[in-house]
Amino acid sequence: MALPKTIYDIGLHFGWRGTQKGILLSVSSIGFIFAALIGGYLSELFGKKQVMIFGLIFSIFGNITFGYFSGLNLPQTFYLLLFSNFFIGAAGGTLEGTTNALVIHLHPDRGSLYLNLAHAFFAIGALGAPLIGGWLILLFNWQAVFYLNAAISTGIFGLIFFQSCPKFRMEEGIKLKIFADLLKNKIFLLLNLCILFYVAAETGLVAWLAEYFRVNPNFKLSQFQSGMFLSYFWVTMLIGRFTYGWLVEKTSSSLALSLSSIGGMISIALFLTTSNIIIASLLIFTCGGFLSGMFATIFSLAGERFPHYLGVVSGSMTTSVGIGGIVSPNVIGRLSDIPGMGLSAGLATCIIYLLMVLLIVLLLSRSKEKTIFSVK
Repeated sequence: MALPKTIYDIGLHFGWRGTQKGILLSVSSIGFIFAALIGGYLSELFGKKQVMIFGLIFSIFGNITFGYFSGLNLPQTFYLLLFSNFFIGAAGGTLEGTTNALVIHLHPDRGSLYLNLAHAFFAIGALGAPLIGGWLILLFNWQAVFYLNAAISTGIFGLIFFQSCPKFRMEEGIKLKIFADLLKNKIFLLLNLCILFYVAAETGLVAWLAEYFRVNPNFKLSQFQSGMFLSYFWVTMLIGRFTYGWLVEKTSSSLALSLSSIGGMISIALFLTTSNIIIASLLIFTCGGFLSGMFATIFSLAGERFPHYLGVVSGSMTTSVGIGGIVSPNVIGRLSDIPGMGLSAGLATCIIYLLMVLLIVLLLSRSKEKTIFSVK
């Protein structure tokens, strides 16, 4: 959450417009994709622990250099920050893809439940990050947020280095033909598109939410107050992820994802049309609740459908996550620079992404391979 929390302050510091901030937000997703593309294969060849260690090294390097380069005030500072953010994104792609696959490996029969529980801890970090970041910015500067991230990554590096990790091997080994065959599978492609559009909706909203509250004339909140709203979103994401897995087990993945898509679309639409701060707060809460378990549920469906190729599937799905992260923040940033449109119009694109998720879920539920939507 470091960049969404600080992007407004970074823009003020360097005098950047929405387009430049959108590019900065998106470049981390390029690193995310790069790492995801090779991380799945490498985790099968060398082990998940080794790949996670490299991901943490990327995080330490990227965060330290991001904070350092920003203080140089050189003509090429923008490109130096893009370079650092690429490594931060690569760390995210490596760690997320590897840990998602590891959780499904350890709990193959209840992947949706346990992956939602695992992502609840992601929500805990995302909930605390804006609050801690706001405190650091008030005491020091926005660069301190990235230095703290480097310190935390160093601590986790020590924990993982001394932690044993089970090894799993794909039954048919690492073959490019596996990936080529998966690309021909309609269900596999639809699941990748599904998670791509979901992530586009979530990352677009999260990346620009704090700035929306700072620049919208109806609110004009302070740096700390806008960060609080980002935390509000993650409060219900946290609560939802602790309960979403059980909802899927009691009903079905298709029903849960459909209701989440519809609820998310309605919440965002109402949020963008209200000028009341209390109503806006409630809508942020409801939106987080609706979106809370969608990522883990979609991801676990791919693992259930293709259990023998989790390394490749995880890499592919994580790559789709990165693509969604590239597209949405960049599009919103560019739309915000168009006179008469602004951030409201940009954030409205998140409704379109959730509509696409709904259509894909309905298409999958009507396909002949319905078993992927029933949790055993």
